[in-house]
Amino acid sequence: MKDSDHHYKRLFSHPRMVADLIRGFLDPDLAHDCDFTTLTRCNGSYVTDDLREREDDIIWKVSYGERTLILYLLIEFQSQPDSAMPVRVMSYMALLWQDLIRTKVINPAVQIPAIIPIVLYNGKQPWTVPGDIRDIIAAPEQVKRFVPSVPYLLIDELRLSVHHLLEVRNLSACLFRLEQSTGPVELIELGLRLNQWMETDQGLAEMRKDFSLFFENTLMRDQDIPIPNPFLGGTMLAEKVDKWIAAYKAEGK
Repeated sequence: MKDSDHHYKRLFSHPRMVADLIRGFLDPDLAHDCDFTTLTRCNGSYVTDDLREREDDIIWKVSYGERTLILYLLIEFQSQPDSAMPVRVMSYMALLWQDLIRTKVINPAVQIPAIIPIVLYNGKQPWTVPGDIRDIIAAPEQVKRFVPSVPYLLIDELRLSVHHLLEVRNLSACLFRLEQSTGPVELIELGLRLNQWMETDQGLAEMRKDFSLFFENTLMRDQDIPIPNPFLGGTMLAEKVDKWIAAYKAEGK
């Protein structure tokens, strides 16, 4: 896994990021009934038949309403379209249920928890992969009833409209908006605004560090020229950034 991918996944290791993902991008009624104080990171290490470990999975569980139903959010990160995604999603879900049964977390004789598979996609190429395994299975009419339907939720980060969520300081939306920035000036301005907000909330200190690492290891490296990290500096940071932007614009770029 690339270092930048690691920092990206670290952001979604924070309960607040996952809660904002649910609030902003899943069904509003579902989000309304979720008890976000129960968000718990699950062990994502299970082994497939060919012994490939998936220890870096981002798997969360959260209580839903007053019921004992648990929603497992299996988050998969993609930077380019993957035609095998419908098969992978179905496989991951089955493996997760098997793991929960094997470790006696759930009893299949009573009830198994729902799983919401989420694919976060930040690639420049449009995602054209079908969103349900049913749509890629070729089956004659006589066996249609045996064809499974396993949809996943695709969040196409670069093509989302997130401005309304920035107003309520949704952190997942802030991350996606940073990735949508069209150039270094917009990127710096967005990062500076987010940093100034996060500095006022001590509960976001660790997440602010992870935003800084992601900014430095991914977003800054994607630029053609050196740019300052708006998540580092101190009280003079805004002034330094303003001078950098002024100099950048003065060069006619």
